[in-house]
Amino acid sequence: MKNMQYYQWDKYPIEFVLSENIDKQFDSHNHVGYYVISVDVLGTVAVYLENREVECHRGDVFIIPPYAVHSVRQRRDARLLSMCIGTAFIEERGLETAEGIFRELLKDAAAQGIFGKEQGDKLLVSVREVYCLRDNGREEMDAGIKILTDKISSHPEQELSIETLAADSDVSKYYLIRKFKSSIGMTPHQFCIQNRIRKSQGLLDEEKTVSRIAVEMGFYDQSHFDKAFRKIVGISPSEYIHSKKQIGQGT
Repeated sequence: MKNMQYYQWDKYPIEFVLSENIDKQFDSHNHVGYYVISVDVLGTVAVYLENREVECHRGDVFIIPPYAVHSVRQRRDARLLSMCIGTAFIEERGLETAEGIFRELLKDAAAQGIFGKEQGDKLLVSVREVYCLRDNGREEMDAGIKILTDKISSHPEQELSIETLAADSDVSKYYLIRKFKSSIGMTPHQFCIQNRIRKSQGLLDEEKTVSRIAVEMGFYDQSHFDKAFRKIVGISPSEYIHSKKQIGQGT
């Protein structure tokens, strides 16, 4: 049986994802609003990032910056722990302040038995590397592509045809698709579906049915939504709802 657990901190936009007993290839995707630090807790995980594939073993750590296109192959005998940190959290706080917050968070998480001291220490050390990535900066995205990614990620449920997007940018749709994929690593349609699923994960926290969220997010029906959700998240919307827990709530 697949096992994915999501642990959300009630104080800041930080989340842990613990996945095990999964034999799955997570196809090329990116995380628009998060830095992700992953620790291989057990077994072997193959990561394709920045045009190269790395095989990670127990104790190895890899970091995925925002917009970095990557894929992950996790076999059934592997266990992977990921910490997702909202970009706004990183941008709004200095390293010293952030380290104090993470020490509190890791203490709360360890108290709940989410992971051990070894994994907590690796995550804390990796926070410094995240700040180095932030300070060094990445290659600036083309201004036109940045406008489109912001438009899509802000309202992914809206139907934005490639013809309309191309007309707004005063280019042909074929040129736009090539340029977008070159910059983002996926087509505008794939990027839109990814962001619909990411937004739906937040909506699943609310008192709404899965079928209603499917319609609100622009899917044909719940079956279409379930299929897209499984492909990107790895589990069904219903399984995701039951997998979520809070860290430090009530403490």
